[in-house]
Amino acid sequence: MKKLLIYIVCPLLLNCYKKDTSKYLEFFYMGPNISTPFGYPCFMISEDILKDDINYKKIDDAEQFEKFMSLYDKYETTDDTIGMDIRIKIVVHNNQKTDTLCLGEYFYTYKNGVKMKDNKELLNYVKEIIDYKNTVPSFVKKHPELYKSKK
Repeated sequence: MKKLLIYIVCPLLLNCYKKDTSKYLEFFYMGPNISTPFGYPCFMISEDILKDDINYKKIDDAEQFEKFMSLYDKYETTDDTIGMDIRIKIVVHNNQKTDTLCLGEYFYTYKNGVKMKDNKELLNYVKEIIDYKNTVPSFVKKHPELYKSKK
């Protein structure tokens, strides 16, 4: 009877302490202040299309995820259809559901392809999480010898 109890209770208790890895954020983003010949739609912010020009970061910290979601849930749709120049794409993995949030460097917001009112607080938080202002531009990554600091 004790063995049966152990086989039933132990897995249940162990599952209670497993880290929930089904809630995380994936960030795909270009560096700051990069000029492009045209505004990028969300699908272009990918490693498949822009190759080395895309940076990637994954966040699975529960506290950061919850803060992000509290700001993310405040988005409202807008009738404004003008503008798209996406620089940051966030794939939100929230248990069984996956959303895509696309942000411009300063404005333009799309949630699952729908234009939203900009949320400056979330944009600034995202930039803080990914350390956007210190992102090394791809042309510097490709030719670091040209940009070494002189001592």
